Amino acid sequence: MIVVRMLVVLVVSSLAMLVQAAESGLRQRLEARDGWVAYDVPIVAGAGAPCCFADGRGTGARRPCRLDGRTWSFGNDARDLAPPGALTVYWHVEAGRIDTLRALAVSCPIADDADVRRIDAVDAKDSIALVSERLARGDSSRRDVDGAMAVLAYHADAEALQRLEELSKAGQANAIREKALFWLGQTRGAEGAAIVEQVARNDEDADLREHAVFALSQARVDDAYARVHAIARRDADANVRSKALFWMAQMDAPSARDDIIAALRNDSADEVREQAVFALSQLDGDAADDALIAVVKGDYPRVAKEKALFWLGQSGSRRALDFIDSMLARSPPRA
Repeated sequence: MIVVRMLVVLVVSSLAMLVQAAESGLRQRLEARDGWVAYDVPIVAGAGAPCCFADGRGTGARRPCRLDGRTWSFGNDARDLAPPGALTVYWHVEAGRIDTLRALAVSCPIADDADVRRIDAVDAKDSIALVSERLARGDSSRRDVDGAMAVLAYHADAEALQRLEELSKAGQANAIREKALFWLGQTRGAEGAAIVEQVARNDEDADLREHAVFALSQARVDDAYARVHAIARRDADANVRSKALFWMAQMDAPSARDDIIAALRNDSADEVREQAVFALSQLDGDAADDALIAVVKGDYPRVAKEKALFWLGQSGSRRALDFIDSMLARSPPRA
């Protein structure tokens, strides 16, 4: 038994030394000269192509990204699911030390590309190890942590998924867990959605469950709506159920209106019923006005009707204003 334990220790130690050596080798290549340095690794499939867009949200025309820009943001065109080729990882070196990390699809134009030094034959696992080490240090700004989490999420290798799962677990700071859950939902398909759903259903922290519901609503899986709806019906915390209703209204599901109205009828918590009316106001186009008018006309508690009238007033649409005018015309004059 002692011999077996010694062998296990030797194997674990050897693996740790190999990972450290890989990180060190890549770091040495990156830090060989100051400035921007980049390499390509496989990009996760089905998550779109991270790039810079005119509207900043990934729904407009692409524009060249500026690595040295004062502010840094990128979008992801969810409609463009064609294979983006690869992920280009950009590191900036100052005074012989890495200080900034970025990543974009290889197809994304870079305004200052001429200033970037390129290196070849980088193993994705070495890249993941170095990005993970940056996250683990915890000495970067919140913006740097956000960026590093996104870079990790877009690596195709299964080890990136494993690292994200580790970062989403209890024991990590909530801010780290929330970011990991978000990127699991955004980029890792069915496997990521399953991890997020596990947290959304079972975590002891209601605030974390609430955030996990949001991440689940963003997941690119066919049954994301059904999973969020199940949480809206069953979670023990009224605030979590409320937020689930809100995200259901954002998901463009054909049954969203009826499901939210069912919550308005059946949930016993005033907070949830109030949030259900607000969620109805978030439905797209005429659907919101139609749903709110149905609440005013239907057999619902007075407080729900008052909230529905309030949100109709906030709508400002011609249909909403005409309905309010008709209600006022039927009201008897006060003595």
